[in-house]
Amino acid sequence: MARAPRSYMRFAGMAGALVAWEIAGRIVGAQFLAPPSQVFPEFIRMLADGTMPLQLALSLRQMLLGFGAACLIGMPLGVLMGRSKIADVIFHPWVSMFVVMSVAALVPLFIVLIGTGFMFRFAIVFFASVWYVVLAMYQGARGIPPGYIDVARSFGMPRLQTFRKVLMPALYPYVVTAIRLGFVHALRGMVVAEMFVLVGFGDLIHQTGLDLSTAPLLALLLALMIVSVSANALFEWAGRRIAPWYSQKTALNP
Repeated sequence: MARAPRSYMRFAGMAGALVAWEIAGRIVGAQFLAPPSQVFPEFIRMLADGTMPLQLALSLRQMLLGFGAACLIGMPLGVLMGRSKIADVIFHPWVSMFVVMSVAALVPLFIVLIGTGFMFRFAIVFFASVWYVVLAMYQGARGIPPGYIDVARSFGMPRLQTFRKVLMPALYPYVVTAIRLGFVHALRGMVVAEMFVLVGFGDLIHQTGLDLSTAPLLALLLALMIVSVSANALFEWAGRRIAPWYSQKTALNP
């Protein structure tokens, strides 16, 4: 029963934001802030034209490679840091430093080191997302109750079996959280990288930013928002579907 009022409140909040956006857009003009009545038709036009979805699909395909590498490296590293004091002492200062560093500030250095091709975009996406994956898994590994391990040891369970049957189920909610956090930052990294070298979806954003109206630019940003929200909803659904305890561990309502 509690879900219905919450859904109504979310709908009312979104409707209020759209109304405020429409009013503000009509006051300041489309050259500064195009209202939804202009942005949504422009979004539909771009979809029908085919250029936006094609460029977005190509950019996302390349982004997923960098994001996949961030997960493959960041998840084990985060667990290692959370379960090993030595690894924590060695790696934590570096992770803490890089996670607050602006990726855009490092773009010129990456261009000098590896050029402006695919590897540049791969590296930017990787660097933008891996530290959030590491920290999410680190917090999860540190938060595992010691009693879980003690019970497994008292039954003589081997280390590999303990990791597979005790640690992995306890870490699963944090795996989903790491993927959700990392994906959002990977998406931002993709846009930053492509805007610097003027390719793909980032180039579309750059070109539309030169238009006299902000409607095309806001339509492209709306597409990115839809991708981000849809991906997070999918990851959340998968988390609840695969592991019933995901909702409890992340304080989500079933």
